[in-house]
Amino acid sequence: MENKGFTLVELLATLTILAILAVIVFPNIFGILNRSNESAYESQVDSIINGAKNYYADHAEQLPDDGFSHTVTLGTLKEGNYVDKDIENPLTGELFNDEDSVTVSNHQENYTYEFQEKNT
Repeated sequence: MENKGFTLVELLATLTILAILAVIVFPNIFGILNRSNESAYESQVDSIINGAKNYYADHAEQLPDDGFSHTVTLGTLKEGNYVDKDIENPLTGELFNDEDSVTVSNHQENYTYEFQEKNT
């Protein structure tokens, strides 16, 4: 007698192995995609902060005095061509809001920049 197909046991064993692999692989893929989106978000925020640094380089008179802070909106940075016009938030798939801002703080001539998203 000649075998021309797989037995039921062989098919079930193959399906079981594929199911186990799927359980292992799919969460890892989703984790990689999540980390990729978070990395892209951080890259976009860094780009916006660099735009703010360039803005303050051109507008040094707006830099805050020691102990104070100053805020510039994303809309202002876009108008001055310090950042791209359409910056997408990789976490939401939507554009960053023009009301999002970067706050620069002065602590003994040490400037720190912080990005703040406006809650919509």
